Amino acid sequence: MRHFTAWCVLCLLMGGPARAVQADTPPPGRFALAQNRSDTPPARLLLAQTRSDAPRDSLTQEQKRTEVAPPEHVTLEQALSLLVERSPWAVAERSRIDVAAADRVEASILPNPSFSYGTQLLAAGVNTGSSVVHELSLEQPLMIFGQRGVRRELAERNVSAEQARVKAALAERALAVREAFAALLANQEELRVLEETAVDLGRVEKVVKGRAAAGDSSRYDVERIEVESRALEVEVLNARVNVADASGRLAALLGMEGWHPKAQGSLRTTESLPDLPLLWESAQQRRPSLVAARARQAVARGGLDVARRERLPVPSVAAGVMFTRNEQSTIALVGVGLPLPLFDRNQGAVARASAEMQAEARALEAELAEARAELSRAHAVLEGRKGALERLEHDVVERLPTVRRMAEDAYREGRGGILELLDAFRSLKDMRVLHLKQQETVKLAEASVLFAAGLDTAP
Repeated sequence: MRHFTAWCVLCLLMGGPARAVQADTPPPGRFALAQNRSDTPPARLLLAQTRSDAPRDSLTQEQKRTEVAPPEHVTLEQALSLLVERSPWAVAERSRIDVAAADRVEASILPNPSFSYGTQLLAAGVNTGSSVVHELSLEQPLMIFGQRGVRRELAERNVSAEQARVKAALAERALAVREAFAALLANQEELRVLEETAVDLGRVEKVVKGRAAAGDSSRYDVERIEVESRALEVEVLNARVNVADASGRLAALLGMEGWHPKAQGSLRTTESLPDLPLLWESAQQRRPSLVAARARQAVARGGLDVARRERLPVPSVAAGVMFTRNEQSTIALVGVGLPLPLFDRNQGAVARASAEMQAEARALEAELAEARAELSRAHAVLEGRKGALERLEHDVVERLPTVRRMAEDAYREGRGGILELLDAFRSLKDMRVLHLKQQETVKLAEASVLFAAGLDTAP
């Protein structure tokens, strides 16, 4: 009993310091690593202990996000590049190509072998020396008629078709980006015109008030121009909202939250497009929707090849052994199997593949007809918009400065009233805004022609 008590006291004395050391041991982490280093100063240990538990790479990710922030002023080319390279929608669309590429793996896989085991037990009769027989065999199908080859070819066509579909989707989104960019640019120019008109009207307002103070004009002129100035300020406020809305639409198309882009460029058409026959030749070769339709037709043709090739039987070879218990003998087994295509010759798959190929052929014909009609319409609209713009610039825009100068001179000389002056300013503003709207419609019509002719394909 005395020895047992002494042994318990010794265990308690040894366990106390161990628990104390365990309590003083820091949790695993940076501080524990720093404490285990013999050359770490106490100040560095304290800094490591008070360090935040945030992930180490959070600051790095924030720096990367700041470094790759999109520019505030973007051109149309930069916007299209952002669509292809950084748009989450484009990334999600391209990821579907990997899904189609997985068919390559499945097409190259060999069929699995089959393992079988059987036993024979003597139930009745004379024992011939093998009352118990164990049989083990392994069977492997052999695809010797090229089934794997046509499957791999079909998988490649599926990948090509998915790539063509993604390019067609990118072309449609690029058209939307072009339209949003043109709308943003037009709204920015309209805001600039309204702000310039407000500045000019403010200058005239000072002149009118000066003349009223000198007794050369009535109080009505002052009230009238002040009302006109306040109404123009409301138009400026609405124009700023329109710019913010157009900027947000462009950012939403590119999938960039918190970005407020400003369009940089001109509304004038800078591209010289060829005639309609040349545009149609280009559309037949480059229009993404037609390329995608041909790719789908190739997939249907490949599916028919696979269905026809799979009508051929798949032979199999088998090998195994047979063990007998009484005589301790071993017998080798070798065999060949071949399905007999008497009833099922894959007629259903062949019929379905043939129907799909015919359907895709008709779909391609329909796509060609729609593409030609759309290109003709877009080209006619573009020519009409250009003609209207040229007439507006020649007959109206070029005469606006003269009309404005005549109205101001007439008011200063007393030959015209405030209503004529305000009407001149209002007409000048409306004509400049109309000119911008006409330029925007020409830009949109040009984008439609580029899309219809396949000249706006994303890289």
